[in-house]
Amino acid sequence: MTSHTQQEKVFKIQHFAYKMRNLYTENPELFNEVVQYIPYIVHTNRKDNLDIIYANEKLLQKGPELEKLVELGGSYLPEISCNTLLKSAVEKAKIFAKINDGHAVCNYIQYLQVNKVKKYVYSSKLLLDENLYFNLSVFTEEMGMIDKMFNSVFGAIHQNPIKWQQFQSLTKMEKKLIKLFADGHSNNELAEMLFISPHTVQTHRRNIYSKLSISKAAELIKISLVLEIL
Repeated sequence: MTSHTQQEKVFKIQHFAYKMRNLYTENPELFNEVVQYIPYIVHTNRKDNLDIIYANEKLLQKGPELEKLVELGGSYLPEISCNTLLKSAVEKAKIFAKINDGHAVCNYIQYLQVNKVKKYVYSSKLLLDENLYFNLSVFTEEMGMIDKMFNSVFGAIHQNPIKWQQFQSLTKMEKKLIKLFADGHSNNELAEMLFISPHTVQTHRRNIYSKLSISKAAELIKISLVLEIL
């Protein structure tokens, strides 16, 4: 599966989440019929404490930890989560809430314990009203090559605070360049596009490789897609 195909798969999930949120608000009766047959976890939760207000059967059937999460609320999340990724998701949600754009989708990754096994969960979050979020989630193991990509990128990062700090320390320019590098642009092409010198582009490239502890362009492609989500 190519990076382009992986991105298309992620974007389709985001678009589906948007349509399901709209159906939830505009036609609750039809939503309750449709949600029984979709292959995704759906839940709504509070903005202030992340307590779950609604959860579909797919969430409840995944494992006792998620049943307990519905019962106990957001305070239980740290017990079953990778706290590094949880903190990142919470901070991103706070920024997303402040933007207050009903058409926007906020994407995040969690690493949750389910049936005593840690698994990656990809989620798309949308605003529902002034108090609630609408969330549509899928375990990345159900997303084929994307699951391998996340395990490859995050296998060491979420377990190593130093590596995570390096990942988080990427500047806005470096994140922009990662996407452009992954698209195959040369240093000279990027210099012309961004009105900077080829030497500056090469310096950014070197800094990116150092921060992420990578050495190959193929690894940048994986990280480029991850940055689309984080």
